[in-house]
Amino acid sequence: MTNRIGPLDQSMIGKIGNKIEEAGTTSRVSSDKDAKSGVGTAPESKGDTVNLTSSAQLLERLEKSLQSLPSVDAQRVAEIKTAIENGDYEINSKAIAEAMVRFERSLGE
Repeated sequence: MTNRIGPLDQSMIGKIGNKIEEAGTTSRVSSDKDAKSGVGTAPESKGDTVNLTSSAQLLERLEKSLQSLPSVDAQRVAEIKTAIENGDYEINSKAIAEAMVRFERSLGE
C-alpha cells in the first residue's frame, strides 16, 4: 500500500481557505508581566502583546491535532509481524515495482 503525497491542488487550497475564513478572529496574548503586575488591582495593558491571525490560529489547531495522532499504526505493525512469524506474509514484488515506478514518475511532474 502506498500513499501519494503531492502538491496541493486548487480544491485543497479552497478548503483550507474556507477553514481560515471560518476561524476569522484574532487573539491577544499577554506576557507574564501583565499577570504578575499588581495583585488586587486592575491590570494595566503595558505588557507585550501578540496578535495571531485566523490562519495562524488554524495552523496552531492543526498542529495540535496532528501531534495527538500516533506516528505508527501499532495494530497494522502487529498484524504484519504476526503474518511474518507465521510465514503467511506474501510480498507482491510486481505491485512494489509498479508503485516505485509511479513514485519516480511523479517526481518528474
